[in-house]
Amino acid sequence: MKPRIVHVLLLAAVVSLGGCRQPDGVLPARVDDVPGRLEDLGRDLQNVAAGDPQAVQDLGDDLAVFTERPAGITAAHALATTVSSMLVKRTLNGEFVARLAALLWTVSAARDLSERQVDALKDELREMLLSLGVSQQDANLAAGRVGDVQKAVTGRSRSWYERY
Repeated sequence: MKPRIVHVLLLAAVVSLGGCRQPDGVLPARVDDVPGRLEDLGRDLQNVAAGDPQAVQDLGDDLAVFTERPAGITAAHALATTVSSMLVKRTLNGEFVARLAALLWTVSAARDLSERQVDALKDELREMLLSLGVSQQDANLAAGRVGDVQKAVTGRSRSWYERY
């Protein structure tokens, strides 16, 4: 009788450890004034690369528009400052600027991303910066800011039964 109970308990433990995968959240939609705001972000990024000191503040302000909480505004400005420091005096093509603007917007505007999606955004930013010749350490710092913004703006957390 005892071995049967042990087997049942062991089976229950194995099944419960499997858990459910955390579902991916919905990415923000490019509707209403978002396309215009993405163009503004792109101009800010071009101005940062050109060395305009006001462009860093403009980029932070334009990202902060998408956040709702004071902590999100602070984190968006920190992300803008960190990324901007890596773009000064670099040549950015239009495609790169559009991709980076969209990524920064997604980071600031998304409220329901899974940990996997946030990690993918971090990896994408890291790869983009490395392609410009930014050091691995600096690219990792910028990727970490992505996580900071998402912590500040997200309304979602992983449940106890969800796995990564």
